[in-house]
Amino acid sequence: MREIDIFYNTFNARHLNPEEVAETFIWSDNFEKLIQNNHSVVLGARGCGKTTLMKMLTIPALRSWDNLNDSRISASIKFFAIYISTDIYWDVKNQVYSSQLEKFGSFSQLVSEFSVNTNVFKSVCQTFKEVIALSDLEGKTEKELELCKLLIVAWKLPGTIPTLDYIIDALNLRVDMVNQMIQGLIFNYKDASDLPNDDFFKLSFESSLEYIIPVFQRIFKVDLKKKWAFCFDELEFAPNWLQKKLFGSLRSRNQIILYKLSASPILPKELEELIFSEYGPTPGNDLQIIKMWGSKKNEDFSKRLIDSIVRKKFPNLSAESFFGTNSIYNRQPNSYIQGSDFYLQMVQLLKKDKSFEIFLKENGVDISKPLPENDSQKDTLFRKIKPIVYFRNFYLKTKKEDVNATKGRGRKTSELYFGLEVLKKVCDGNPRWLIGLVTAILSRSEDAKADSRIQFDELLSTSKRFCNVIENIPINRYSKTTFKQLLTKVGKYFEDQVLGQTFHMDPRGTFIVDVGNSVSADHVMEILEKGVSQGAFIPVDPTDDEFDFKIEGKRLKLSYLLCVLFKLPLRKYPEASLKDILQGKSKSTELDDPESQLRIF
Repeated sequence: MREIDIFYNTFNARHLNPEEVAETFIWSDNFEKLIQNNHSVVLGARGCGKTTLMKMLTIPALRSWDNLNDSRISASIKFFAIYISTDIYWDVKNQVYSSQLEKFGSFSQLVSEFSVNTNVFKSVCQTFKEVIALSDLEGKTEKELELCKLLIVAWKLPGTIPTLDYIIDALNLRVDMVNQMIQGLIFNYKDASDLPNDDFFKLSFESSLEYIIPVFQRIFKVDLKKKWAFCFDELEFAPNWLQKKLFGSLRSRNQIILYKLSASPILPKELEELIFSEYGPTPGNDLQIIKMWGSKKNEDFSKRLIDSIVRKKFPNLSAESFFGTNSIYNRQPNSYIQGSDFYLQMVQLLKKDKSFEIFLKENGVDISKPLPENDSQKDTLFRKIKPIVYFRNFYLKTKKEDVNATKGRGRKTSELYFGLEVLKKVCDGNPRWLIGLVTAILSRSEDAKADSRIQFDELLSTSKRFCNVIENIPINRYSKTTFKQLLTKVGKYFEDQVLGQTFHMDPRGTFIVDVGNSVSADHVMEILEKGVSQGAFIPVDPTDDEFDFKIEGKRLKLSYLLCVLFKLPLRKYPEASLKDILQGKSKSTELDDPESQLRIF
């Protein structure tokens, strides 16, 4: 298995059934938005938890989760969810190699539509079974028989036993039959008369469901106030025709059907004209957009998730007691008093960093006793420079007369990257990365306290794996810029801002995408778009009420997971121009600790 598959498939909700997803599910603001009785579009990078949210809408997931939580949650959701994983409907097309179908014209489209329809129908049958199981009606067997006779006719399934299980079997058999049909066509095609023209190729899941769902409601006396939400997951992998159909349906006036869609942050440009047309869906009116990044509550979600994982191994421990606290990011009130760890960091840095001395003097701080004069100065100056002081003091060379004293401390990079505060930040709210990282640390921790060195080792290992994955993402073969080159340019620029010759209170740590118009610029934009989809670059200050079809003009930051490799604090800082970053040269910073010479790729 390729490293990219190993990295992304670890703790992947796609491979878990709904009951398994519910075992580790943590309530979030995004889920609260998703369960509203309206159309929704969930946008986010790969691994950010879109699939978990979508599967948690299903009856099995909610029932399993309710066993551990409040049973009123299911009752509060005003729709039945039908989960449909996009990658499933590539089965037929992938098995017959799509390029070999191109010579048959529109038949390739028919195969794609057939694949989608079949998997929607199977998902509908599964959800019908789950709803029936909840019902306390008498005569369920007879009612299922009545329903299935209608389904067999509607979906053109001759010779099928009228039960939902057998209908699913018949749909699977038809998939196999179509595969064989297409294989024969590829090798024995003579003229257009050989093209299959079976009636089931003419089915449409939309019109079929508008007929079938009211029939089901009538037969099983289902609450007519409840709608049916079709949850199409990971639409970035879906064919263009399906994306257009679904996004075009977000303004649907059908009173019983909702659409819950998930996709990558940057939508295909082919959808832009459709959505911005006079009859396109309007966020806030026709649907709700849920963006899975940039939320101020991501750290709260991460803490609750970390707590739940830790307590599975150590039931009586909190996440903070197990991982410890990091002085760089915690807000302990005694951080700014004489003799505190931060105070000592400043005193040490003053001995080896003339630019820091100049900075403090310019801001009216007594360098013989660097303490805030009042709360205002503590908030506007000392709190802001705290991470920069720690990082510069750690990485910058000491003066010759201080070398022995510094070596005697036995300083380790783990001094910077450990603790609950770091774990809450470093995965940017991405549950898949966080579960993998925390689980790995726990597996190496026998005591009720995670060693800071183990925390850093696992964090560094995860960061390197992520970099290797990114480096192997396919891009335009004519591009003169690679993922590795772009990441290194950006990372080294920010590193120089933090560790360069001059002390900056507000170093540049984000960038505005402004590469202009050229072939090389197009290649950079392609890398950035794919990087955003993979979570390597993360939009800053998102607006939840609009779709994004391009990243030009957007403000981005490096994933905090990558910041570990570039020796950067886990903080958002003011923006630079990407054009300046690509054209500029970062000064190399000499480091006094061999361990910090980390290989980026």
